[in-house]
Amino acid sequence: MAQGRVYLEQMRHLAFDPSLVELRVSQQWEEQICRTIGRKITSINENLVSLLDRCQNCFYPEQRLPIQIFATPFAPHLKIDALCNLEADPITILIDVGRIIQPHWLNAVAHEYAHAQIGIAGHHPAFCSILTHLCLGLALPPPPPQGLPESQLQNWPPCQPTPDPLQFWLKD
Repeated sequence: MAQGRVYLEQMRHLAFDPSLVELRVSQQWEEQICRTIGRKITSINENLVSLLDRCQNCFYPEQRLPIQIFATPFAPHLKIDALCNLEADPITILIDVGRIIQPHWLNAVAHEYAHAQIGIAGHHPAFCSILTHLCLGLALPPPPPQGLPESQLQNWPPCQPTPDPLQFWLKD
């Protein structure tokens, strides 16, 4: 359990706002989440790194940025799936893998990778261009050529949510 608590504290430091990683659950659930993290986080993060590598391989080596990626549960009330901290060095992508079905983890990684590659927040034409490049390279559905409103682009490529985000972090 201690390993899970240490990990969550590290994730709070990597998020641009530490409160994003506040669990706000009962002590019993928090202890269970920490035990699960302690047992499973290495293999989960290895999986995410392989997805990040797939994104990196869509670009020439000289275009690849130093980026790290980690799984972490986000505060449930925020309903955040993923974020890219452009201020971290290296740039850091955090994914709440409990909020997204596993076959769609790549979708979330690609979206956040596009933010990292463009280097600025927002869902503007430059972001859409990089995201389209990634989607084509990763065999994901690209945004339509006529573009999308920002409200839809902020969730592209689509990620199917899990029915209960905390369940992933509670099961052993």
